[in-house]
Amino acid sequence: MTSVAEALGKRIGNHRITSLPDETGDNIDLLLIDIETKVPIKLLMTDGLSSYTMPVPEKFAERGHVEIYFALPSYWNIEDVDNEKMNWPIKKIKKLANHLIEKQTWYGPGHTFSNGNPAKPLSSSMKQNHLLMADPIAVEDVLQPIEIDGKTVYFLGIIPIFEQEFERKQSKGHFKFIRKFRGRNGNEVLDDFRTSIYTSRWKFRR
Repeated sequence: MTSVAEALGKRIGNHRITSLPDETGDNIDLLLIDIETKVPIKLLMTDGLSSYTMPVPEKFAERGHVEIYFALPSYWNIEDVDNEKMNWPIKKIKKLANHLIEKQTWYGPGHTFSNGNPAKPLSSSMKQNHLLMADPIAVEDVLQPIEIDGKTVYFLGIIPIFEQEFERKQSKGHFKFIRKFRGRNGNEVLDDFRTSIYTSRWKFRR
């Protein structure tokens, strides 16, 4: 097992972690991790991205090492590689990981990425068109920062968000947005049926 897998295995059990070595030439290995919550989920996580030291701003000096992940609901079949409704998280997480290294940049809570220019839905069923990096929500107890090879490694969930949510996040700031997002029971678990947190709860009938 890799250092990341070993460290997480000590926390949640090695039997919950499956290695997905890169077979695409993208040089990004992944882990698939079973998590027990009220509703079981799987984490699709980079494996070894934290070996790269990010050039973080001074106020984030302790967050120079990171692994990123998608949280997949129980109905998600990540092994259905020919189904664009299911396979896009693998493509996106590898693209984000490679971007981090190739551009020698850094990721932190609040960083957002457009799905194309102009932004388009992530899939035919996932209508969100942006991705937001955020600290763990649904699995915050499991993914507290962890010591790996003398480094403190943080975890960032990748959350699909709508155009309207992206615009509000940009105008109001990440802290206010994520507070409202969590207040509406939002989290990082992928949800094809989620609506914008800014959609009115009230529906008027004639």
